[in-house]
Amino acid sequence: RAEVVGIDLLPVEPLEGVTIFEMDFMADTAPAALTEALGGAPDLILSDMAANTVGHKQTDHLRTMGLVEAAAWFATENLAPGGAFVAKVLAGGTDADLLALLKKHFTVVKHAKPPASRKGSSEWYVIAQGFKG
Repeated sequence: RAEVVGIDLLPVEPLEGVTIFEMDFMADTAPAALTEALGGAPDLILSDMAANTVGHKQTDHLRTMGLVEAAAWFATENLAPGGAFVAKVLAGGTDADLLALLKKHFTVVKHAKPPASRKGSSEWYVIAQGFKG
């Protein structure tokens, strides 16, 4: 039986069998709310968080990477052994730090740029599999 728990700043259309929190993932209470709703270690953590852009590439990159790194740390503290983490990333300089963190905790770390991503976009996804626990 799959348990699906989500969190978003904005209202999300309710889905049957899905627990959705309308809150900021960076709020102090968010990790505990997610962990409690999951009722155990998840097999997969997905993050498509991105900061609102201001039009300055480096600022946009750093703000989004802060969110991605917070999600990665949440994953390393909560995933079940063998679990996976997938996150949207903006290329821009600090993504190497994220990859180093993930390579330390997962057996396989890959990246992908989906065909639907806009041409010229710095967006890509990191896929980390085989959480070492």
